[in-house]
Amino acid sequence: MMWLTLDVEEITDMNFHVHWKQIPQLEYEKYIESFIALSKNRKATAFVLGSFAKKYPHIVKKLAQNGIEIACHGLHHNLVYSENFQTWSHDLLEAKKIIEALTCKPVVGYRSPSWSLPFEKRYYEFLAKVGFAYSSSYFPMKNYMYGNSIDKKAPFMIYTKYGKVQERPIAKKIIPFSGGFYLRVLPLWLLKILFKKTKNSVLYVHPYELMDRNILHFFKEYATYNVDYFLAFYASSSARKKLKALLDEK
Repeated sequence: MMWLTLDVEEITDMNFHVHWKQIPQLEYEKYIESFIALSKNRKATAFVLGSFAKKYPHIVKKLAQNGIEIACHGLHHNLVYSENFQTWSHDLLEAKKIIEALTCKPVVGYRSPSWSLPFEKRYYEFLAKVGFAYSSSYFPMKNYMYGNSIDKKAPFMIYTKYGKVQERPIAKKIIPFSGGFYLRVLPLWLLKILFKKTKNSVLYVHPYELMDRNILHFFKEYATYNVDYFLAFYASSSARKKLKALLDEK
């Protein structure tokens, strides 16, 4: 079974080292509508950033009205390990309240920005304490920005004094392949093989990966970036086509 997920954030929220020039207002509602169309008759979750929900409440409501589970992506797209625990917990609770006020439903799912949640008990204790039932924040490979060196691939439970929280890691076969950078860069034929070999997999995308225009041209026009940034968005223009092809096979 494939779990389709969307990290609902603005393009300027990403954590790469980017210096943005003045950029136009992006058509986030159009990108979200594209995701809604792709998610028909599928299990789908939108991990919404609190700042996005405050700025575009009608888009969050549209997602909820179309049967997509609304979960939380934090208040701002800050790397969790770069903040102190008190700031993170305060902001997460605020984001949860903002989203619940819009959807009139409890928010029980959480995904940390850029998979940056430290694998420490106190973070999961707080998630359980304020009503989260699961997290999708575990990236089973360490890199320069995020991830874990402990190679956990299957969902697992974390038990705390406030209750249990299920962690749902990103799918991995030697390397992670579930979306984002990997969806943009890996060839479609390889992605199809990897997903076929995985029984339960998470597929994640971002609104900007559903853009019509080539995203590299967009960044060339509106941002200054270095080599790692270029690599991060290499082949981005094919991400939506790959996503559709993968979903059509499931």
